[in-house]
Amino acid sequence: MGKHLTPARSQRRLFKDCDEAVRGRRTRGLAACLVFFCMIAFYVAPVSGKKKKPVSRTVTGVVLDGSENPIVGASVELTDTVSGKKVGIYSQEDGKYLFADLNPNHDYELLARQNNLNSDVRKVSSLDDRDRIVINLRIPPPKE
Repeated sequence: MGKHLTPARSQRRLFKDCDEAVRGRRTRGLAACLVFFCMIAFYVAPVSGKKKKPVSRTVTGVVLDGSENPIVGASVELTDTVSGKKVGIYSQEDGKYLFADLNPNHDYELLARQNNLNSDVRKVSSLDDRDRIVINLRIPPPKE
């Protein structure tokens, strides 16, 4: 019966082959050594990489009246301050709204309207690194 190679034995054998290859005794050992170090490099490289920044961002919230009640059907306008593009939607059930797939490198402005009344303009900065930003809009704006 032949010897079984346990992980510890195979690792010792690999290091022995690498050592022999370095000393010029075997080409098989050199090949094994190269394969071993390539495997280590591919394993370590993804682990040590930095976390990537998200490719999109979401802005969501609720449109409220002066008494903190949700407003259904209010117009909510999002303006991309970099491109000038405007997108409008209506608040849904419970006054909720959602803008998705926004460029995290752009700044935005939000405004809600209903019955000729506007909320304050709220800003979303590209410096804010959150993926999901919650901004509640009030119509009419709170008095200061």
